[in-house]
Amino acid sequence: MSRASSAKAQTQPVERALSRTAQGRSRTQVSPEARAQFTLSRSFVFEAAHTLNRRDIDPPSMDASRRIHGHSYRATVEVTGAPIGESGMVLDLAQFDVALSRVSERLDHRLLDDVAGLGPATLENLCAFIWRALAPHLVGLSRVTVSRDARGDACSLSMRDT
Repeated sequence: MSRASSAKAQTQPVERALSRTAQGRSRTQVSPEARAQFTLSRSFVFEAAHTLNRRDIDPPSMDASRRIHGHSYRATVEVTGAPIGESGMVLDLAQFDVALSRVSERLDHRLLDDVAGLGPATLENLCAFIWRALAPHLVGLSRVTVSRDARGDACSLSMRDT
């Protein structure tokens, strides 16, 4: 099979799965046999301070983290699912924004040591905190990533089906 024929054969299932509506709108419908899963992501940024009282590390290396200090964080939240209803959306982005703003308000310009339910302000705990806050409001929540871009640090949390 030629390269062009192979590429066309690979795209045919996708072309069959995605079709435009007869009304000429740019709405995309997905056929049931495609079992398409889309992943939407939204990010929010928050500035916060914290300390880390890490008893398991040699004290001289802990001096900076024991003092109050802050970071710029970026949280990226992903929702995965099939398009629902006539709109063809997995989730209305306005609903996504409302859920993210609720959790952002709990973290932005806060001393993270004082945020109830967070624990030590590690990237791992921030991911888990955001997940717990969003899970009741976002069906299909699939991943939470918290990054400190200035330092090049990031942590992701995704739940596996058991």
